[in-house]
Amino acid sequence: MKPLIIKRFFVALSTTICLLCSCWSAQGQSGLYIPSAKPIRNLQKALEEPEVFSLLIKYHGADSNYAIDDLDLLDSAYRIAFNHDNQYYYELTIEGYGDADTLLTQTRVLNIHRYLAMRGGENRILRTKRNRIYSSCFGDTTELIRYEVPTHLAVYDCNILPDSRKHLNKNIDLSNSVLLTFRNNQAECVGEISGCAIPTVDSIVKNKYVSLHIKRGAIYSVNDTKDTCPNRFTLKIEENLDYKPIIERYSLIPHKKQVLVQAGFVVLSAKYLYPLDSCRVVQRDSIFLRMVATQEQVNAKLKFFTKINTSRGMEYKALATKKVVDGGTTYLQATINAGQFDTIYIGKRIQEDELKSYFYEVGSNIEAASFLYGKKYYVPYRMGKDGSYELKKKFKEMFRIVDTSNVERTSKTKKQKTDPEEIID
Repeated sequence: MKPLIIKRFFVALSTTICLLCSCWSAQGQSGLYIPSAKPIRNLQKALEEPEVFSLLIKYHGADSNYAIDDLDLLDSAYRIAFNHDNQYYYELTIEGYGDADTLLTQTRVLNIHRYLAMRGGENRILRTKRNRIYSSCFGDTTELIRYEVPTHLAVYDCNILPDSRKHLNKNIDLSNSVLLTFRNNQAECVGEISGCAIPTVDSIVKNKYVSLHIKRGAIYSVNDTKDTCPNRFTLKIEENLDYKPIIERYSLIPHKKQVLVQAGFVVLSAKYLYPLDSCRVVQRDSIFLRMVATQEQVNAKLKFFTKINTSRGMEYKALATKKVVDGGTTYLQATINAGQFDTIYIGKRIQEDELKSYFYEVGSNIEAASFLYGKKYYVPYRMGKDGSYELKKKFKEMFRIVDTSNVERTSKTKKQKTDPEEIID
């Protein structure tokens, strides 16, 4: 059975292939082939997205350039190999088969190379490929990879070649021709395609009392990519936990209906190459936010509050917060995601009739640090005779700052077992 050879065809976006010719003599004609020891039953389907395929250009006499009809075949091969959606990464071998006049054969090879390079507007053969990826921010999407096609040129004198090298598929004569072979070789074309993650390893970012425990890829990750992760990523924790500056400019945690008493806040700031609020995928809560706490703060049932957008505007919502004891140090812990890197308050929710248990009621807003709730004004402190701040007991317990000796530390000896956790209602 003679192998089928396509004389002319065009590839549309839907990868539909139109066959205009089908079969040629075994003497060898210009055409597209699938290198195979066995006949190809459905060449049309095999050429839709082949892992390897060849284009044979036959020459007449001493012609050094391809014929007009050969342009259709070159265009067809280009459309297959350089289709953005073709999954394969092709390397290219251009082999010239002639006689002792190797200069003529070399000229033919270079002319073919020049044509393919000119299609990309360069003096080298380039390809742009659409690569399907999954991003933790954008979900299923694509990226464009542009790479130089590895190209190998060779010239052969058929007079000195063994018979096995003078034919394609055993019976297609290669004399007086140029053979282009496109072969899938991802490693040669673009190297390894695996993915990237921020951070690249499990990491801990610390300040004095607050720390973030971040798993690999919890900030951002992409699967099956060559190169899309930012080159730089910075994350900063700013603590505002000292009670004095907080009560001197006091305000409740913003909320339209609930009374949320503030006991300080932290600001998590990160520098990205893209805004997190543009993400189409809901971020997973996989980052542990910890704050060193005293037992009084635990007893006060403090929680973390993060910003949310509601129909009523911007408000703060309590995160599920629990007590964790690790290595002899007590923490308040909540789980957040990268989209919540912003101002996070520490505080608690109380009822309106409990305000007098935390604040002093005053008649107007003329006093420093006064704030209005409902129709009444409150202040968070009174000045003592010695110039010290006097706070009500329940409010003061929320600001018990731990000693520096109790700041989170990493044991240089054996790692201590984490004590049981206690959920804060």
